[in-house]
Amino acid sequence: MAKFSLRRYEDQAKASLVFGIVGCLSLLAQILLVFRHVDTNTWSVMYGNMNRKYLILLATAVSLFLGAIALGLGFNSAGQRRNEKTKLSWLGFFLGAGAVCLAIIVACFFQFRSEYMGAGR
Repeated sequence: MAKFSLRRYEDQAKASLVFGIVGCLSLLAQILLVFRHVDTNTWSVMYGNMNRKYLILLATAVSLFLGAIALGLGFNSAGQRRNEKTKLSWLGFFLGAGAVCLAIIVACFFQFRSEYMGAGR
């Protein structure tokens, strides 16, 4: 049995799917951190701890990074003749693309609609 190597397109497809799933989990953490204290009357995000802001930025960076890797690996291995797992490639590609797009949208929402409330919250 062959070892795991990113030179093989089947292994790229598997890695793309794994990176896409982990990127989506990081996106879920980002969404939960942002929408935890949303005031629905004004649609503003209230936060009182600067550590929470840095956690949101970290989750955004991780989502973007892992999503971009999944997007690249999935796109590279999707149309290859020697790849017998093209469905995994396309699934990783679309998971990565979704994670990147939604991470940017949630980060922009947080950037434009957030308000620092002091250390009380």
